[in-house]
Amino acid sequence: MPKYSILVVDDEKSFREFLEILFLDEGFSVFTAKSISTAVEILKNEKVDLVLFDLMLGNEDGLQIPRLASEIGINIPFILMTAYANTETALESIRLGVVDYVTKPFDTQKLVDTIKNILHENTQSEVSECCDELKEIVGVSDCIIKVKKSIIDVAGTDSTVLISGESGTGKEVVARAIHKLSNRNKYEFVAINCGAIPSDLLEAELFGYKKGSFTGAVSEKKGLFEIANHGTIFLDEIGDMPLFLQVKLLRVLQERKILPIGGTNYIDIDVRVIAASNKDLLEEIEKNNFRKDLFYRLNVVNIFIPPLRDRKVDIPYLAKHFLEKYSRLLNKEINDISFAVMEMLKRYDYPGNVRELENIIERAVVVEKSNKLLPTSISEHIFEDKYDITEVSEITLPVNLESLVEKLEEKYIKKALEVAQNNQSKGAKLLGLTLRTFRYKMSKYDVK
Repeated sequence: MPKYSILVVDDEKSFREFLEILFLDEGFSVFTAKSISTAVEILKNEKVDLVLFDLMLGNEDGLQIPRLASEIGINIPFILMTAYANTETALESIRLGVVDYVTKPFDTQKLVDTIKNILHENTQSEVSECCDELKEIVGVSDCIIKVKKSIIDVAGTDSTVLISGESGTGKEVVARAIHKLSNRNKYEFVAINCGAIPSDLLEAELFGYKKGSFTGAVSEKKGLFEIANHGTIFLDEIGDMPLFLQVKLLRVLQERKILPIGGTNYIDIDVRVIAASNKDLLEEIEKNNFRKDLFYRLNVVNIFIPPLRDRKVDIPYLAKHFLEKYSRLLNKEINDISFAVMEMLKRYDYPGNVRELENIIERAVVVEKSNKLLPTSISEHIFEDKYDITEVSEITLPVNLESLVEKLEEKYIKKALEVAQNNQSKGAKLLGLTLRTFRYKMSKYDVK
């Protein structure tokens, strides 16, 4: 999580000190103030990401803080603390842009979680509002915000970019965003998968050929580098490019010229190169499958996209994004995802990453008959993800093991039915049981 700063405004010294220790332990920078004037002075002179303030500051009205902040052009989240919540106060705080309020006494962990969520969403909003081109890169995780910031930073340059990450993480989406935000966006964005085309054809695709240069070359053909001139060429799965073509690509990057197959005259090109790989290119260098000099020529700026299993906080946002997309494309009025489905989606590990999640949602939208995605529309392999059994650290003996196991079975039967929305077949799959065994255990424990 980025280093955020919080301003705590409360007239009780002991309470200010308590909150200061709490937020410092959570990794925040903390400013404190006991009066409105001190708070406004801090807001003017320090970088503050969020303000947590009391409604009653001695004889002062705490709501003056967001009022004065607005007057001096400070637009950050405010959270109101009060022991005297009422409808009038709530309405006034909303009108002033207060994003939330908590009633004293409050659960400190819930307060910390609320603040973290607000700051995540605020940062995500700031990055997304910079440009429409980033809207396809969905998520609120720190790593995705970092990817978006990297895109913004590098887009205005002509630097070569290497995007790394597993298959399905969205490397081409990132490459297209860089192109759209660059000053080359009026020209072509050309993408090619270096691993999907046979090596003898890949050279012709990249550099073009002259008529009669080989059997079947009945006419002249421009290569993708020439087509992308003044624009961007995206070389996906660059790690699969054969070594003899890596040599030619290195020369193109160095000299900014291409020579079509069968040609005698070099063609000047002005192309930005963005490459991507799902392989560890440093490992490929060790195996002599990839040239070290080409790697360093490509790896001027590196953008890493982590797998979806490492940023599960983004799954609800991605799922809703794909739901809106395919409901619109398939002319369906599905506007919600049931709790059970969302829990299943968050639990699954996605070996195919974002692409797999998109396919799951698309299929669900196709088959769903209601206005909400239900478990019956979700691919069955989502249910087959295994639970981990954690080691029991403390065992107290003696114990009635049979009774203990029965209680555990009953809890899992009830939970499986809850997650599967009372679909017994899918509940059985969640527990790795046959439907017959599942129903027997339902009857045994009188689970309705």
